[in-house]
Amino acid sequence: MRITTSLLLVVLVVQVLLGKVCSTPMCSNQCCRFVERFPGRLRKLRYDYLQIRDFYESNNDLDTALLDQSVEESFRTPFACHAMNSILDFYLRTVLPTALSGITEDIRDLKPPMESIQQIFDELKREVNKCRKYFACQKQFDIINLNTTYNQLESKGVYKAMGELDILFNYIETYLASKRHRSHAVPL
Repeated sequence: MRITTSLLLVVLVVQVLLGKVCSTPMCSNQCCRFVERFPGRLRKLRYDYLQIRDFYESNNDLDTALLDQSVEESFRTPFACHAMNSILDFYLRTVLPTALSGITEDIRDLKPPMESIQQIFDELKREVNKCRKYFACQKQFDIINLNTTYNQLESKGVYKAMGELDILFNYIETYLASKRHRSHAVPL
C-alpha cells in the first residue's frame, strides 16, 4: 500500500511538472520574450498611474475623449503596432513633458510615478520599433485627429490625456496579449 501511494505521488508530481513545461511559452527571440514579460511592466504602469490618477481626474472637467473608439479600433487591427507607436510618441513628446513641467511644489510627489511611466513608455516604444517584423507593422496610424483634439483643449488637454492613461494601458495590454497567443508553442 505504501509503494502504491508513493508511486501515485510521483506520477502526480511528474504530471504537474509536465503541465507547467507544456504551458510555458517557447520564446526563441527577443521580441517574443518582450511580449511575454510585458505583463510585469503593465502592472508597474498601473501602479504608477494609481499614484497620479486622482489629481488628473479631478482636474479633467471635459467630456471630450482623446482615446476614443477609433483609437481602440486601431489597436485591434493587424497594424496596431503603428497606432501604439504613434500614441506612445505623442505621450512621450507632448503629454508627459507638459505634465512634468506643470509639477509644482504642492504636487511634487506626482513626479516620480510620472517619470516611471515616461521611462516604461520610452522602453516600450524602443521595443516596438525594434520588433517591427514580429508585429507585422505595415501601415501608418493617423494621429492627426488625436493631436488636433488635444491642441484644441489647450491647457486642459494634459489633464484629459493623463486622465485617460488607464484606457491606453488597456489598449496596449489587449494588443500585446494578442501577440502572446501567437508566440506560445507546445513542445512535444
